[in-house]
Amino acid sequence: MKINWGTSILLVFALFLTVMITFIVFSLRQNTDLVSKDYYEKGANYTHQMEINTRSASFRDSIQLKIIDHQLVAQFSKSIYQRSDTMQVTFYRPSDQKLDFTTKVLVKTATLTFDQKNLIKGRYVATFAWMIGKEQYQVEKELILEN
Repeated sequence: MKINWGTSILLVFALFLTVMITFIVFSLRQNTDLVSKDYYEKGANYTHQMEINTRSASFRDSIQLKIIDHQLVAQFSKSIYQRSDTMQVTFYRPSDQKLDFTTKVLVKTATLTFDQKNLIKGRYVATFAWMIGKEQYQVEKELILEN
């Protein structure tokens, strides 16, 4: 069977449309949890966040995360728990927004314990934010759980 050039062009065009429609359907079904809801607001306040990160650089090694007996333990240095009262801890799960949660805790001792049943296997970014005086500090720690 011989195919002329007009039929060949039509077949290539039909194949191209099929591939494009398949790609569009595939891309519309993808999960977009990696984008935060207040993306533009965060972008506008990025200078303020850079100031907080610069101020907090000295505290990066002051927070340690460990897993002990199926519990997540955050250990703080004296420079943090003696100078601040409350801390906001956010667990951000990049792959699933439904598993993100934030909690405010009173910091009275050098350790905080979080029950691991709220955290499932995978990668989290734990953000610790606190105030000393009128200045805000924030430290992010990456956490990979292997339940």
